[in-house]
Amino acid sequence: MTQQDIAKTLGVSQQTVSRKLKELEDNGIITRVISKEGETIRLTEEGERAFSHCVKDLEEILKISRIIKIKAKVTSGLGEGRFFLSLPYYAESFKKFLGFEPYPGTLNAVIYEKNSMENRILLDASKGIVIPEHKEPNRVLGSVKAFPANVNSVSPAAIVIPARTTHPKSVIEVISPYFLREKLGLKDGDEIVIEVFL
Repeated sequence: MTQQDIAKTLGVSQQTVSRKLKELEDNGIITRVISKEGETIRLTEEGERAFSHCVKDLEEILKISRIIKIKAKVTSGLGEGRFFLSLPYYAESFKKFLGFEPYPGTLNAVIYEKNSMENRILLDASKGIVIPEHKEPNRVLGSVKAFPANVNSVSPAAIVIPARTTHPKSVIEVISPYFLREKLGLKDGDEIVIEVFL
């Protein structure tokens, strides 16, 4: 991967990636070798030990926690959720796997605090409910991972993480049979608390 690829995946700037790699190198976590083909980055022994501890900590957290909380602030989306949820495959799949037919649109929110961001990252390491990829004659509809949830105590709802998305990890998408903005009286900038069931 290029530093640009990493930046895009993490939703940060390329300068941030470059700075973090330098910090990891200075702290003896990685080694960096530059050649004609590009830059090769490897974990040092200390880096492997640190990585192993992180994995064990995550495993323990995932065993213990059955409900995690994410605080975020409501933001306007691009309208992509409305389009995809109007497609019969996704609407039917969510009804089958989650037990409800979603309102045609997602509630988008931006995570703004550290603990909630850590909990969001835990979702990537959790199994979730997978809506598989679906091939149609003219397109491929990507897979989606979903987690049952409630928003400000309103349920049913679910956090959805599409395999293909333009959003950084700090932006989460929530579906529900309700138009959540209306039901909860939400506007951009309002805080929501999402309880996610792992």
